[in-house]
Amino acid sequence: MPPVYLTDQQILLFQGASDQFVSTDIGISNFSERAYRYITQLVPNEFVAFGTLHIQEKTLDIGASRPLPRFEEAMYGLGETMGQHRLFNWDPTINQGKPFQRSDFYSEREFRQTGPYSQALKPLDVDNHCAVYVPAGNQEVSFFGIERKGGPDFSQTDRSLLTLAQTLLSSARKLALEREQLMSKVANPNALIRAGLTIREADVLTLVANGASNGDIAQALVISQETVKDHIRNIFAKTRMTNRFAAALWALKATERDRTRSTIRHLPRTIVPVRF
Repeated sequence: MPPVYLTDQQILLFQGASDQFVSTDIGISNFSERAYRYITQLVPNEFVAFGTLHIQEKTLDIGASRPLPRFEEAMYGLGETMGQHRLFNWDPTINQGKPFQRSDFYSEREFRQTGPYSQALKPLDVDNHCAVYVPAGNQEVSFFGIERKGGPDFSQTDRSLLTLAQTLLSSARKLALEREQLMSKVANPNALIRAGLTIREADVLTLVANGASNGDIAQALVISQETVKDHIRNIFAKTRMTNRFAAALWALKATERDRTRSTIRHLPRTIVPVRF
């Protein structure tokens, strides 16, 4: 596939949508809602679905970006037929994990003869589907489905924008899952200092991990937004993270590791006699 070069306007669209996405606090309860809004800013659609396949239980949790009267019925139909079709079978290895779409597998005519179309997409009045895998660890296999009605298939520009967004969506999902699981869900600046950040970098990253925007951080620390951006660039370099969600996840893990080390240091000592 030849490379697709985005125009300046498309790059600005991506940057603006991404800045808005990362400026909001992310957790399990609001991840899909925030992501729906982000994806829709990048790629027009009738609706976006987000589903998580639980392999051991063989169940699929799935929702949509807007109310759809026949959604539950359609999803049961999808569950019965999706395993036979690579476009829908929740395989994270398809297209090497990058976004893929209906035209990668079927012509329009062929697609209309498949079970997923007749059982799921047709009842929802859509006929073009693009899937975006969200890597988030071994706990789940999750995908976004971007659905359209009529017109041309998703363009290479659409797919390029979704490919760029995929890393951010994955980082946000990992952060949401980690916050749900960690005992310590608030970053500790002292722990971040011990992990290698300066005092001010630790303050900035603590606020980032709590969902604060650059404006919020500047106001809280009485510094300029440009200074906040400088600190965040330094944080990315030191932590080797590439976006705010990933850096926030690093902060939570660093806090949890520090808490665990502190607990171990303060465990009662046991003196064991040893013979020589």
